[in-house]
Amino acid sequence: MRAISLFSGGLDSMLAVKLITDQGIDVTALHVHIGFGSTGDVSDQLRRRAEMAGATFRMVDVREDYIQNILFDPVYGYGKNFNPCIDCHGYMFKI
Repeated sequence: MRAISLFSGGLDSMLAVKLITDQGIDVTALHVHIGFGSTGDVSDQLRRRAEMAGATFRMVDVREDYIQNILFDPVYGYGKNFNPCIDCHGYMFKI
């Protein structure tokens, strides 16, 4: 059996991946790089953390497309208060 896990590299995603791999499920830890967060290259650190939890690692770099189409020109407009925009959620499903 195989699974895909969205993977930030933080404690929650590491524990979730570890719980799944401990059940004998082959997990791919998927990190979607949208351009926010660390200014340095964190791919090696994320890969090590995914491997520590027993998963293979894959990072998808969507920075240019995300910034242009979600931040600067969202189809459905911007969210209000703490609600993220609908464009962002839909974008993640396209990946």
